[in-house]
Amino acid sequence: MMSRNLPTIVEKLFVTLSLFFSTTALIPVLLDSEEASSVPADPYSPVLFMGIYAVTILLIVKHWKNFERVVLNDVWVWLLVGIAIASIFWTVAPDITPRRSFLLLGTSIFGIYFAMRFSLREQLELLAYACGLIVVLSFVFAVALPFYGVMSVQEGGIHAGSWRGVMTHKNILGRVVVLSSLVFMFTAVAKPIVRNRYQWLFWVGYALSVALIVLCTSKTALISFLVLTITFFLYRSWRAHYSYLIPFMITVVLIVGSGAILVLDNLNVIASAVGRDLTLTGRTDIWAVMLDKVAERPFIGYGFNAFWRDWNSELTAEVWRLLAWECPYGHNGVMDLLVELGIPGLIAFMCSYIIALVKAIQLLRRTRNVEGMWHLMYLTYLLIYNVSESTLVATNSIFWILYVSTAFSLSVNLQQSRSREYVPLVSNHNLQQVYTSDDWIELEASNEQNFS
Repeated sequence: MMSRNLPTIVEKLFVTLSLFFSTTALIPVLLDSEEASSVPADPYSPVLFMGIYAVTILLIVKHWKNFERVVLNDVWVWLLVGIAIASIFWTVAPDITPRRSFLLLGTSIFGIYFAMRFSLREQLELLAYACGLIVVLSFVFAVALPFYGVMSVQEGGIHAGSWRGVMTHKNILGRVVVLSSLVFMFTAVAKPIVRNRYQWLFWVGYALSVALIVLCTSKTALISFLVLTITFFLYRSWRAHYSYLIPFMITVVLIVGSGAILVLDNLNVIASAVGRDLTLTGRTDIWAVMLDKVAERPFIGYGFNAFWRDWNSELTAEVWRLLAWECPYGHNGVMDLLVELGIPGLIAFMCSYIIALVKAIQLLRRTRNVEGMWHLMYLTYLLIYNVSESTLVATNSIFWILYVSTAFSLSVNLQQSRSREYVPLVSNHNLQQVYTSDDWIELEASNEQNFS
């Protein structure tokens, strides 16, 4: 076992704040005003993230050998990022794609750094700190600064009264606090290596996250939360009663959960659909138009982040005229990926996702600690949410950061899980404990493993 080069408090603070801003919290909502008819442009966040990625590269250089050990753990992610960068040469938005594709590279590098530098338990704790900031500030904004924290005139006032906290929209808040509820549930249930007198705060964070799910009035968030909570307990029970039925049951859960989101997110349409076709609040119309456009450029797409822009874009303007409204995105992560990067981009992501899913199921079976379930739960969350939203391949996004960290962590964590006896080293404590096969297995960061 190599001696640990422990992350410093400053390094952890840097990561916590980076994760916080990667949720699109605070800065965009502060730019909102009563005169704005839509979400104002944010000139500050790109500069902020360029700084974050520059610091990340310096930290990776400092731990270069550790980076080399994990950098090829998922070649499909690199292929996908490479396709996004290559789309610079055929994009319909040459003013957007170059900048966004290199920011995607920076986002991916941050995800790899997050995976290689911190143990799985440390990752969850840092996520909990970032989510805690979001939850607390969302309550402060909604109660003390209601113009920012509660939706009013946005989108013509149709969502007036719904909480949006430190986000620009109630649905964005819902998406983030569903993730927050998962993070707090994992950190609250986890058995701490060292007794922590403040462990109960994670349960407080969980309760406040659930309250925000209700207050934001996002039906997608509510049903996703319920499905994921049930799934969490199913995954735990399958550890004790494993069989070849598990992969089938996981597939059923994903399909049923995704279907429930589509149905429950459109109850108003279904209830009023007498004598007319159901279009899932226009989603099927959007997807039909997108598929027509995909058919025109199936193998190259239209370029990374080049499809949904504004009226100055000939492509976007044509799509909006066909839809008769200004649709901001495709309301499906797979469809947005397909229309931007074509079939090769979709294949690259699907290969990465399926491989990660198989490894996550193996890790679920081989570990007994709650952290060993995290990767599978996050992959489930990502799939369910991208049925009606679009949070797959995105720049400066916590969802892409966590996907990359998951994809690159799994190989290392599986390698650790094969050991029947393990000695974890605890940050900031002169304590060593031995965990055998009858106890929980701590999963360290990849940079602490002796791969030679």
